[in-house]
Amino acid sequence: MTRNIDPDRIHETSLVADLHCDTVLQMKRGYDFSRRHESYHVDIPRLKAGGINLQAFACCASIFTPEGQRFGKADSMVKCLISEMAKHPGDIAVCRDASDAEEIIASGRIAALLAIENGMAIENSLENLEYFHHQGVRYMTLTHCQSLDWCRSCSDSENEPAGLSEFGREVVRTMNRLGMIIDVSHISKASFFDVLETSSQPVIASHSNVYSISPHNRNLNDDQIRALAQNGGMMGINFWGDILSKKYAEAASAVYKNYLKELKDIDEHYSEDMNEEEYQRRFAFLGRFIAEVSAAAGDNMPSSATVVDHIDYIVRLVGPDHVGLGSGFDGIFIPPSDLRDCSQMPNITREMNRRGYGENDIRKILGGNFMRVFRQVCS
Repeated sequence: MTRNIDPDRIHETSLVADLHCDTVLQMKRGYDFSRRHESYHVDIPRLKAGGINLQAFACCASIFTPEGQRFGKADSMVKCLISEMAKHPGDIAVCRDASDAEEIIASGRIAALLAIENGMAIENSLENLEYFHHQGVRYMTLTHCQSLDWCRSCSDSENEPAGLSEFGREVVRTMNRLGMIIDVSHISKASFFDVLETSSQPVIASHSNVYSISPHNRNLNDDQIRALAQNGGMMGINFWGDILSKKYAEAASAVYKNYLKELKDIDEHYSEDMNEEEYQRRFAFLGRFIAEVSAAAGDNMPSSATVVDHIDYIVRLVGPDHVGLGSGFDGIFIPPSDLRDCSQMPNITREMNRRGYGENDIRKILGGNFMRVFRQVCS
């Protein structure tokens, strides 16, 4: 390790990949992705300012979407993304494999990676899975915060350790055959190990953190991290405070109790088809909520240093080849103190440099590790 390096130069000349954002939800409401905003977290000018040249966009329909409508909802989000990218061909383009991404980046543009978050989108149909792949989707998170009949979510009870059903294993095998990355964020431990047993290809946990640092069911324990490394996969560190810091989560939970009605209303009534006016009306409490959580957290507010704490832990446990970044921007209400939006991503590189990371390892973590998996799976 050496400290005689310029972190800003490294960041500016690296392939920087963020494996998860939820910005398509804003795009569906008419968000002008080409203009720099003070609200939300991701737009083209801020991606450029943050040096992010590969951004994964997750299409995640509400878990309350009725059966029979889930495929259509997810498909409308994928089509929205494709349409939005096509409006700005000089700035961003959809990539379908690693070589495609590298060509786009070499041309000075941002490579957009299409993703599905929650396998409910395929509605138990391998034909639907193949359709999404044909549309350009290159990774799918198998479930979200509710179990499917073929894959259990980490948000549900682990007392009955059901993992993948036979259909779930067939989903994994089909994704391997298609050249589609399997994302194990949000899935239960039993499902996680069933995926690794079934998959012939490396998998990712696009936006998950370290359980030993922050004991939350969304995070991976040491056995899972070791198994992911043995599989050749990698995980992207997520910026949601509740899974970054135990102390922050404890402080925030006291505030959450005062907003149960509002948070439940969002869960039950949120729609991908909601217009901006209705969104602002339903989310009118957010400013007050964010201020109260921030005040309660105080010195325990996560920062880029907290993100690098998780990176450090993984590097010590399995080496530098199995970790990257998966911000969750535009899907989290309160980002870390010095990662308020995607333009501040260089703060992570500066923090890694401050801790003595060498240039090669920094480049791996910023995007090289994901590109290795992308190249192997989606060739």
